[in-house]
Amino acid sequence: MLFVGDTGIIISRRNFRDFCSVSNLVLSHMIKWFAANNLVLNLDKINVMKFIALHFGYKEKYIVETVNTKFLGL
Repeated sequence: MLFVGDTGIIISRRNFRDFCSVSNLVLSHMIKWFAANNLVLNLDKINVMKFIALHFGYKEKYIVETVNTKFLGL
């Protein structure tokens, strides 16, 4: 039995209900695809990172939103 490692998926939806629905559908498809290719997705080791767009600031100075970021040390 081989386990899947270091797989990243990005899902983006405008509302939370659609996000949850699509996320569950994607996970189901992933598990089926991995199984068809003799791989196992270890659900105990899956992590989810949720990002949301915020518009906030202090005293009329707003923080600029960026579309790029770097993950260091992951």
